[in-house]
Amino acid sequence: MTWHNQRSAVAKLPTEVPGFDLISYGGLPEGRSTLLSGTSGSAKTVFACQFLAEGIRRRDEAGVFVTFEESPQAIRKNMEGFNWDISRWEQDSKWAFVDVSPHPGQETIISGSYDLSALLVRIENAVKKTGARRMSLDSLGGVFAQLGESNLVRNELFRIVSALKEMRVTSIITAERTEEYARCRATALRNS
Repeated sequence: MTWHNQRSAVAKLPTEVPGFDLISYGGLPEGRSTLLSGTSGSAKTVFACQFLAEGIRRRDEAGVFVTFEESPQAIRKNMEGFNWDISRWEQDSKWAFVDVSPHPGQETIISGSYDLSALLVRIENAVKKTGARRMSLDSLGGVFAQLGESNLVRNELFRIVSALKEMRVTSIITAERTEEYARCRATALRNS
């Protein structure tokens, strides 16, 4: 069932995350990307995984998880407590990882111009392989930590988001919000 928000005619993809579809007027804008921002430890990665897990469990919709920070092994391990059998879903081509996480001891060297075309090809292949309708990209902070915060990187990310829209994939992109940290530190310093 596709929900329509009373305020707009944007089709919604139900997330099937308990309570979220109620407060979001039926889910996420279908075929579009939604930014999920929060402080460290606010369960952004868990929500991103649950979006894919519930799509598989309740709607038989495959998903792709693009990870820029944690390895797929770490994500599988961290999600075991939720009884999401990610390994089985991978075997059944219902879940695919695109691993862009840094590897221990690996140094990122950037010289000259670059683009994220190779990443986009990997994402497109994962979507085709699984028939994914859902995607989670976790987290933008990992992209910027590896490649720096430049206009070039931002433009490449916009290009990826545009490609996802063309593929009709509904996606969640997580990002860490750090403003609260600065306010908390300032308050702590004033109070000490």
